[in-house]
Amino acid sequence: MIKVHKLFIVCLAALLSSCANPPPVEQSNTGIQGDKFWTLDFFHFYKGKQAHTETLKFVNRRDCFDALYQMQVDSKKQSGHSGAGICTKRFVEGQKRTQDDLLGYR
Repeated sequence: MIKVHKLFIVCLAALLSSCANPPPVEQSNTGIQGDKFWTLDFFHFYKGKQAHTETLKFVNRRDCFDALYQMQVDSKKQSGHSGAGICTKRFVEGQKRTQDDLLGYR
């Protein structure tokens, strides 16, 4: 019974995955650029519920992470408040990493 159930799941997954693939789309690298800045999305919470979101941009990855840490520390100083965030930068294939993209030490 268990083998039949597993076989059914495998067949169903194979069927769904074969139907879900869209036709290949030609992509051109012309005009596609990665981000120039590191983006910090910081989520403020009050009593466990999201209150609002802040979005900031930084040139250096280290500056983004330092700001993220400081915002977390500052949000915890208020009663019932907390915060979390993420630093991101979108790179495209072939985009060169610069010194600003290294986390490094200060």
